[in-house]
Amino acid sequence: MKRKRILNLVIAMMAAVLFMTACSSANKTASDIDMSTSSPEEMASNTSTDDGKGKQDFDTNFGGMNGSAESEAEAPSSDTKSAGTGTSAVQSNEKIIRTFFMEVETQEFDSLISRINSDINRMGGYVESSDISGRSYSYENANRYGNIVARVPSDKVDEFVNTVDENANVVIKQESTENISLQYIETESKIETLQIEQERLYALLEKEDSLEDIIVLENRLSEIRYELQNHQSQLRYYDNKVAYSTITLSINEVEKLTPVSEQKETLGTRIKNGLGNTMYNLSSGFQNFFVWLIVNLPYLLIWGVIITIIVIVSRRGIKKYNAKKDSAPMPTRVDQLKTDWNTPEEKK
Repeated sequence: MKRKRILNLVIAMMAAVLFMTACSSANKTASDIDMSTSSPEEMASNTSTDDGKGKQDFDTNFGGMNGSAESEAEAPSSDTKSAGTGTSAVQSNEKIIRTFFMEVETQEFDSLISRINSDINRMGGYVESSDISGRSYSYENANRYGNIVARVPSDKVDEFVNTVDENANVVIKQESTENISLQYIETESKIETLQIEQERLYALLEKEDSLEDIIVLENRLSEIRYELQNHQSQLRYYDNKVAYSTITLSINEVEKLTPVSEQKETLGTRIKNGLGNTMYNLSSGFQNFFVWLIVNLPYLLIWGVIITIIVIVSRRGIKKYNAKKDSAPMPTRVDQLKTDWNTPEEKK
C-alpha cells in the first residue's frame, strides 16, 4: 500500500513538472511572436537592461542600427532583411479564423444559385448547409429565398466574396476575424506534455512486476490517451476553421433591386425616388389583384352558383307561403260571435 502511494506521488509530481514545462514553453512561444511583431525601437528598449551579450545580439540582428543614417540608406544590411523575413514568416503562421455574412438580392435567382455552387466547387470548397424555399404564385412579394453556408479555402475566400458582389446586389456585408494562435500553441504544448508523460509511464510499466502498480499505471495511461484524443480533435477543429473560411449567404429573389447609394440624396432625388416607389406599388397592387382574381376565379364561380341556388329556393318558398296565406277564407261575423260565445263554456 505504501508503495502504491509512492508511485501515485511520483506520477503526480511528473505530471506537474511536465505541465509547468509546457506552460513555460507556451509563454515563451507567445512572447517570441510578440517580439517578432514589435518594432526595432521597442525591441531596443526591451533589451536595454540586458547584459552586453543581449545588446550585441540586437545589434547583430538589426545590422547596427546605432550607425549613421547615411550608411543605412546606402547599403541596408543582410541581417535586417533576414529579420524582416522572419517577421513575415511568423505573421503568416498565425492562426486566424475568418467569417463572412452577406445578404444579397437578385432578379435571376436560379442563375445566381448555379453560379455560387459552381464557384464553390471550382475553388475547392464545399456547401455546409443549403435551404432554398418559395411561396405561392399569387403575390409578387412571395418570391423565392435561400440560405447557403459555404466553406471556402482561406486563400480564395476574397475572390469568392468579390464574385458574389459582382453577380448580385449586396445589401449587407459583414466580416469578423478571430486570432487563435495562442490557443493553438497552448493545445500543442499540452499534447507534447502528455506524450512525454505517456512515454515515461510506458518505460515504468515495462519495469514493474507488481499487479497493483501495473493497474495504477494503466489507469493513468488511459486518462492520458483520452486527453490526447480531445486535444488532437481540438487541433483538427482549429485547422479546419483556419483553412476554410465560413461564408453565410442570405439570397432574396426580388422584382426591384434595393438602391445602395453611398452619397447623401438631395431633396429632388428623394421626391423622385418616392414617387417612383409609389407608382411601382400601385402598379404592383393592381397586378396582384388581377392575378388573385384569375387564380381564384374557379372558387368564385362555384360559390356564385351555390349562392344563386340558395336565393332561388328561398324566393320560391316565400312565394308559396304568401300564396297559401292569401287563398285561406276570411272568418265571418257569425263565426266570430260563435267563437266568443263558446269560449266561457270551454273554459268551464
